[in-house]
Amino acid sequence: MQITTRLIALHPRNVFRISRAARRETVNVFLRIERDGIVGNGEASANAYYGENAAEVARRLDGMAGFLEGRGIDSVADIEGVWRDAWAVLTPSRAAQCALDVALWDWLGKREGRTVTELALGRTAREVGSFATIGISEVGELEGKIAELGGFTFVKIKSDQSGDLEVARRIRAAMPEARIAIDANCAWAEVDFERVASELSEIGIEFVEQPLPPTCDADVRRLCAGLPAPVLADESCVTEEDVERMPWAFDGFNIKLVKCGGLTPALRMARRGRELGLKTMVGCMLESSVLIAAGAVVAQITDYADLDGAWLLGDDPARGWTFEGGVLRPASGPGLGAEMLMG
Repeated sequence: MQITTRLIALHPRNVFRISRAARRETVNVFLRIERDGIVGNGEASANAYYGENAAEVARRLDGMAGFLEGRGIDSVADIEGVWRDAWAVLTPSRAAQCALDVALWDWLGKREGRTVTELALGRTAREVGSFATIGISEVGELEGKIAELGGFTFVKIKSDQSGDLEVARRIRAAMPEARIAIDANCAWAEVDFERVASELSEIGIEFVEQPLPPTCDADVRRLCAGLPAPVLADESCVTEEDVERMPWAFDGFNIKLVKCGGLTPALRMARRGRELGLKTMVGCMLESSVLIAAGAVVAQITDYADLDGAWLLGDDPARGWTFEGGVLRPASGPGLGAEMLMG
C-alpha cells in the first residue's frame, strides 16, 4: 500500500477564538493511501492542547507503509484490527491513528462501491443538522457573524472566563427559534454559577459544554446543579476509555475523531454513550471536508452534531458533504464522499 502525506495550512474566514487561544491558521495532515488503483483519503487536525504536532503526525504516518504491507483490508473487522495493532507504531498520536483509520474506511468503501455509512451502519446516510459556532468576537465582528446564520437551527457560542452571556442574548433576540448551546472550553472556574444559571434560564439553551477544566471533574455536579440544561464533556472525554466515567460528572459528551483516534472508536463511543443513557455529540476541530465527512457518519447515531469545521474555513482543500442553512447533506459516490481538490 502506497502512503503519501501532505501538510496543508488552512485558514478560517474569521479569526477563530476560544477561551484559551485564537486561530488564524491551522496546519492539518492529509493522508493518501493507494492500493489496486483505489485511493483512500484521511486527515488529522493536530491540536497542541492534546500534545499533537502536524510534522510529528506526518512523520509517524510516513512510516506506516511497511506495517500495512500484506495486511488484507477486506472488511470492517480488518480495519478494526489495523486500528488496534497500529497503535504500537503510532503511539502516542491519536491524530495519526485517526488519519490512518479514516483513510482505510474511505478506501474500503470505494473498493466495495458502498458509502462508509453503509459499511458502518448498514443504511443510507441521512442529512444532519449541525451547530454553527460563533467564536469569541471582537467589537465589530458579531453582526456579520449573526448575519451568516440566517435560517440556521443550531448555534453554539464560545464563552470566556467572564461567563458573560451578552452574545447569547443577542443571538436569542435575532433568532428566537434557534437551539443555542454554550461552550466554555474549561473557562468557568471562577464564574458565579448562580448568576449564570439565572441568565441561561431567561435565554433558553440546549446544553452547556465543558464549563470547568478536566482537573475539576469532581466539582461539576455540585457547581452545575442549578444550570437549566444538560452539561456535556469535551476536554474531559478524549478516548473511549473516558466514556465509562462520564455519568459521574456529566450528562453527555462530545466525540472528536482526532481526539479518540478515528471513526472506529468514535462509533463505539457513540453506541456506549447511548447504552449509558447519556447525550452524545460528534464535534470537530478546524477541519476540511474529509474529516467532516467522517464525522457525519458518527452523526447518524448521536443526539447532536457540531461539524462546521470546513464551513468556517476560507480555503477548504477538499469537497464533500455540503453545509447549507446549518444542514449537512450527503455527497454522492462511494467511500466518505469527500475528495481532495488539489494533488
